[in-house]
Amino acid sequence: MPAPQLMGIYPADSVTEVAHSLSIDPLGQGAADLLAGDVEYRLHLILQEAKKFMVHGKRQTLLPEDVEHAMEALNVEPVLVPPRPLPQPAFAQVTIPTTSGPPQHLYHVPDDEIDFATYLKQPLPPGIASSAGVKWKAHWLAVEGVQPAIPENPTPSSRAGPSRIQPVPTTGPASLRPSAKSHLPQELQLYFTRLTSALIPPSTALPILPGQPTDDGSLPDAERHRLAALASVRSDQAMGGVLVYFVKWLAESISKCLMSATGVLGCLVDGVEALLANESIFLEPYLHQLLPPLLSIVLTVPLGPHPPDPSSRLTPFDLRLRATDVLGKIASQYGSQYAGLVPRLVSTLNSALHSQPFPSPLGASTPPSGRYEGAVLGLAALGTQAVRSSIWGKSGDGLRWVDDLVGRMYPDAKPGRTGLMRAALKALQRLTRPKPAQDGQIQPVSWDEVAETFGPNFAKALEKRPWMANELLRLRREETVNGEETPGGMEVDEE
Repeated sequence: MPAPQLMGIYPADSVTEVAHSLSIDPLGQGAADLLAGDVEYRLHLILQEAKKFMVHGKRQTLLPEDVEHAMEALNVEPVLVPPRPLPQPAFAQVTIPTTSGPPQHLYHVPDDEIDFATYLKQPLPPGIASSAGVKWKAHWLAVEGVQPAIPENPTPSSRAGPSRIQPVPTTGPASLRPSAKSHLPQELQLYFTRLTSALIPPSTALPILPGQPTDDGSLPDAERHRLAALASVRSDQAMGGVLVYFVKWLAESISKCLMSATGVLGCLVDGVEALLANESIFLEPYLHQLLPPLLSIVLTVPLGPHPPDPSSRLTPFDLRLRATDVLGKIASQYGSQYAGLVPRLVSTLNSALHSQPFPSPLGASTPPSGRYEGAVLGLAALGTQAVRSSIWGKSGDGLRWVDDLVGRMYPDAKPGRTGLMRAALKALQRLTRPKPAQDGQIQPVSWDEVAETFGPNFAKALEKRPWMANELLRLRREETVNGEETPGGMEVDEE
């Protein structure tokens, strides 16, 4: 009976891995499939013969001995089979005398006694005896603080290690897992591969993305393809067929590319936002996979490449702002359905905001501010109650902490231009009334009171925003007079 070529159960990858471990030429995929089919046929043949020995022994359990007998009957050399009969251990008898009755006997396996003096006098094995042995050589590690350039000391380039290559998301056919290829129809596989390829344009087009026209006013081809892919994600019902794979691809790509070009992360955030806008898919079961990557963009330090790319138009602050906008949309759409969603997000961002500054992982002289900027932007996106409870605090006392952070992280910069102060002022707009159309309605501001109440950095940042300064002082006076406490509810404002 000839062996069939393909059986479909034994994986061809196992044959390929075995071939890699041997000193033979690499196998092609066709040869690996043929060998996998032949291996499966031989296994079936041996198991069928072993089952005969099991039935002959009136047993319902297949034993290793049955497989061994089957291999002997088929004239196949057995592998990993212990010799028969198995060697029986020799037990030594020790007599224990007793005061009354017959002596008792204790049996044990004797241990060989090794005489170290005799053992050390024996000749070494051939491999060790012919080797040169271990040699020691003294050399200078440093002379007056300078490391000499000798072969024994590593060079500066080797100490620095290989240059870091910015990771990029896996797109196209490689982004589809092998398990998905066996479950998805050919049409959905093609749709998924083209979708991922279009969402992440080539690196040469990333600095001018997203939505930036060229010098002649037209969009580049990469941007037009990306916008078409986003429109498909936003409206096509076919997304339901690849939803689980697309969500997993987004989450893995964001986690992988936190230190890549900000344009890459911006395109991935656009993909998440477009997915939220698709009303024809059921996205609730996958929210737990989308929230951690978004929070990683909001709170990760450092974010983006180092050193920053001067040609990129998307700064880490802008990227965090876009990620928090998407986070706010998730909370707005699903916060009413899941009561614990918004409080958990507020708790996470509040913990990040009130954590102590840590040294810069890039060796800067000041602590990194990105985590605090992202936390404030995220709280601002979650609504008025989140800003009031985590940033404003009781009677505005929480602004003192933000003012202290601004002074520690931006010692030489103008407070109004720092990222953390910009984020804080954006969040405080949730609490203030709209500015009147006529500047004559704005009352004079007591800047000494602002500096004493909220901090000197807030006073400097609010110099060009007198209406907001008056509003913050008004809120503090009202809460102080009325004795109001921070509301406990966490609801997202519907905008």
